[in-house]
Amino acid sequence: MWRYARQIKTISKLPGVVEEQRPNAAARLMGASVRTDEHGFRLPDPATEAKRRPGDRLAVAVGDSLTFGWGVPEGYTYPDQLERLLAAQCPRQSARQGVRPTTVDNAGIGNCNTSMEYQRYQRRVRPLHPRWVILGFSFNDAEPDPVPDTNPFYWHSALISLASARLQKRFEPRLQNYNDYYLGLYRDGLPGWEKNKQALKDFAASLRRDGIPGTLFLMPELHQPKNFGPLAEVYARVTAIGRDAGFEVIDGSVDFPAGSGERYFVSAEDAHPNAAAQAIYARALARSKYACAP
Repeated sequence: MWRYARQIKTISKLPGVVEEQRPNAAARLMGASVRTDEHGFRLPDPATEAKRRPGDRLAVAVGDSLTFGWGVPEGYTYPDQLERLLAAQCPRQSARQGVRPTTVDNAGIGNCNTSMEYQRYQRRVRPLHPRWVILGFSFNDAEPDPVPDTNPFYWHSALISLASARLQKRFEPRLQNYNDYYLGLYRDGLPGWEKNKQALKDFAASLRRDGIPGTLFLMPELHQPKNFGPLAEVYARVTAIGRDAGFEVIDGSVDFPAGSGERYFVSAEDAHPNAAAQAIYARALARSKYACAP
């Protein structure tokens, strides 16, 4: 995470965006190669990248570290896998003329929430005129905007950063009972949740004005992913808000097996989705009504 913050991320000068990824950056994070394009979006593997053409239909996935693919190799994030699925699926499904191959850009950034993602869409994604926007929603998206640490000792010392992270993990209550913590984020009246609800509505309204199809993609917490486990109430509320706002809503939890999702952790101590979980997400999105649109 320290290398990610130092080598890939940067504090944004754009209002509400908070943090961005550097354009044309590269790093090796958790054993995975991470490269960004001229917009700061994460690139797929070179073979997938080489097949892209300027005239392709553009889809963009906006989200946090689950969309970015923390710890996932190039080519195995759900935007990357979805791009390959659509390349195989859409020519077979559609008899219409003029259906173009789809490029799925990955505009996910770690440690961000829905309001930051909406501002990133407005300022970085919307000018690209995408034909489909996927908003990846995760269980911590009602957290308040983070305050980037500008202390140079933290930016330049991996040892200090590691010590700080370990102290935070030891003493921060939310890491002792994650279900209670996440459920607590979604209480009406809390600033993070209220801002989140408004961002969902504003995001959908902006897409509607521009005539861009929008999919709200719900990704589960992986300790008990099937049907969202103990957090089902949270996702039901988000689903209702998203549908009322005009999003297509896709449930990313239904294809997981019941019980523990530890086999889908990116590492034994990190519950970010691994390549297998990302494949489940890609297959769910390939069923979207917008998947093979012209």
